[in-house]
Amino acid sequence: MYRWDGGFIMVDPEKFEEAVKWYQEVLGWVCLDKITSWVGRKGFMKLPRSGIVTIKSFEGIYEHLQSSDAEGNVKLVFVTYDLDKTLNYLVMKNVKSTEISVLPNGQRYCEIFAFNNTKLTIVEEQRIEDNNDYPASGIIGFGNVNAIIHVKNPKVSAEWYEKNLGFEVLEVNEEAGFAHMRTEDAYDRNVLGQQFWDNIWLLQCTQNSVEKPNDTKARTYFDIRPSVFFEEYNKLIRNGIKPSEIAGDPINGWGGFHIYDPDNNRINIWSYVAN
Repeated sequence: MYRWDGGFIMVDPEKFEEAVKWYQEVLGWVCLDKITSWVGRKGFMKLPRSGIVTIKSFEGIYEHLQSSDAEGNVKLVFVTYDLDKTLNYLVMKNVKSTEISVLPNGQRYCEIFAFNNTKLTIVEEQRIEDNNDYPASGIIGFGNVNAIIHVKNPKVSAEWYEKNLGFEVLEVNEEAGFAHMRTEDAYDRNVLGQQFWDNIWLLQCTQNSVEKPNDTKARTYFDIRPSVFFEEYNKLIRNGIKPSEIAGDPINGWGGFHIYDPDNNRINIWSYVAN
């Protein structure tokens, strides 16, 4: 099983420091550390409630870490308890947003245009037994919805994800145009030795389907462990999928690659040695 594991927010190399500052000052996220490695610069941003997302520069010799011209339909999702309050705050910070939509389970969501017009997807989640104070932006971390993927045929796509990535299909509603899937959370499994399920929604979207390979700056990543990295990489090839060149070293450090689903949506995969 490929487990959901957060992601990268990609930025231009010359805007890396400015981006880290923006996410701190506007969204209230905390930079734990910044490093420069042979795959470029990384800024590790602690999210107010839970989770860490990495600000990553478009650097390095690998295609996997470069920018793409086509805008994709795989959404890395962050959570707020009050979407209206969050959007009102962001208006004061001159941050634009799209119209609010509703997921099949009733949760409201939209996209905001963060630093350098990077699209972040924000989903509203009910506040239960959480009395903590959070930054004014209200964008507090990852939540019970972790990825939204727009596809032409949810049933066909759900079967593809189940076969190739091991996601569990909970519901397919062809009439309503969605599929609900879940996969394990990588942190809970790899670090805590526990099972926690992350939700993924496939939404039917014919008007905005992408006709060529694409990407987004806010990149969702799924994890596989170093011990099975090459086995899974080769399995994808046997299944008729063409993964990208491997960037980095998944056995001794960090390594990643990407594949494309039937709708040309880019799915990012990484592996790293857990501390």
